[in-house]
Amino acid sequence: MCIFSFFSKIHNLFNAKPKVNQKNRIVLVTAPSSLAPLYSSSSSESSTVKPIDVPTIPMLPLGTAYIAASLEEVGFDVKVVDLTFSMEEKYDINKVTKAILNLEPRVIGISSFTSTITSAYKIANAVKKEQKDTPIVIGGPHASALPHRTLDECSAIDAAIIGEGEYVFRDFVKFLLNDELQSKPVDLKGVVFRRGNQLFGDPKPVYIEHLDSLPFPARHLFDLKKYAESSSYFNAKKFPVTSIMTSRGCPYSCLYCSRTSSGRRFRVRSPENVVRELEQLKKAGFNEVQIVDDDFTEDRLRILELCRLIKNKRLDMSFNLLGGIRVDKVDEELLSRMYDAGCYVIHFGVESGDDQVLKYIRKGITAKQIKKAIQLAKRIGYKVIVYVIVGLPGSSIESEKKTISLLQECGPDATRVSICTPYPGSTLWETMKDQFEGVAWDRYNESDVSNPIYISGDQTKAQLQIWMDMVGVELM
Repeated sequence: MCIFSFFSKIHNLFNAKPKVNQKNRIVLVTAPSSLAPLYSSSSSESSTVKPIDVPTIPMLPLGTAYIAASLEEVGFDVKVVDLTFSMEEKYDINKVTKAILNLEPRVIGISSFTSTITSAYKIANAVKKEQKDTPIVIGGPHASALPHRTLDECSAIDAAIIGEGEYVFRDFVKFLLNDELQSKPVDLKGVVFRRGNQLFGDPKPVYIEHLDSLPFPARHLFDLKKYAESSSYFNAKKFPVTSIMTSRGCPYSCLYCSRTSSGRRFRVRSPENVVRELEQLKKAGFNEVQIVDDDFTEDRLRILELCRLIKNKRLDMSFNLLGGIRVDKVDEELLSRMYDAGCYVIHFGVESGDDQVLKYIRKGITAKQIKKAIQLAKRIGYKVIVYVIVGLPGSSIESEKKTISLLQECGPDATRVSICTPYPGSTLWETMKDQFEGVAWDRYNESDVSNPIYISGDQTKAQLQIWMDMVGVELM
């Protein structure tokens, strides 16, 4: 398919919008990406771990796209200022502020991760300085974990959404547009807001039970040409590449993991609903899909049915299971059916090859299960990529050597290595947060080995770097 034909399809398919009231314009802003080295080793690359200088979030921000779609569904006029491809160190705050305010928003929503919250504050402060009466609402994983602290740290932000915001944010916007926030009770869970010099609201997170009720992400509000071109970052089987979410939440309790924005209750979209979105993406010209679920194979029967529908519809798409699969949630029949439906890359969340460390971090898997899953997937034909975390609680140099030994034995095609980083909302953060007082938020980046905020036991930063290099050398 030629590029012109591809983008014509995108324009025609995604630009069919519901009627909107421009007086009720909401502008959504994605914070600039944090640029840090992404460390990866592969049997097809050189014998050292290579830092890949690309944005850590090169995919379309589905969370913001879902919020936008929910707003459009009830008639709001939505615009997006998407800074995903803007680096924190390089973007011009004056140009960003002008871009936002030129859209004449009634309400501004900003989404941010912990590593980009400083940029979100900077944007909020700059906008509020120019237009103090426009409400600014923040959402995303960081605000969900620390809503009160977020508002305390940035007086320019008027409210924080906790959990999944598709319905809460849209209902809260109605209060804002009706000028009822300062005078009437706000009977909404999942939001904390300012009233004068005090904070009010119910910080209990809201998670959407029936995911099929959500409209598909509002991709038409983003520069899809740019995202399609960014497919070159991926070693994909087919192009262009996009992403999709088929479930939310994760029922497990890994010590290092924060799930404040999506929760620990596992909820799913029906296979039929997922296939309808895939058909839409296929018609738009996308040929490969990255599945970003936290726990894609948790419901085995759902995945088997999804594979059956994909085959019956003859979608002819390839799938990269980017979100990570648990090694204890796969078997030969399931992996074979997934492969037959077009899945060709599988990412396993291995974390460590030491059973004692796996037990300590509450991963709920064993080295034996890791070995079995990797070897099974490779035998079926998958390209296998494993996620490993350096410096986990309870780990030591011996633990890291056990991980190397296990991976040598299993032979994954590539390894993605990150540094253990206690993000707000994780159990590890809760037990250690007093130790992180004064640590800048932009240091919370698991991809940056040069400046870790957490080092386990008697290990040192130099040892962590040696371990990163050992992974690259020993796995060749």
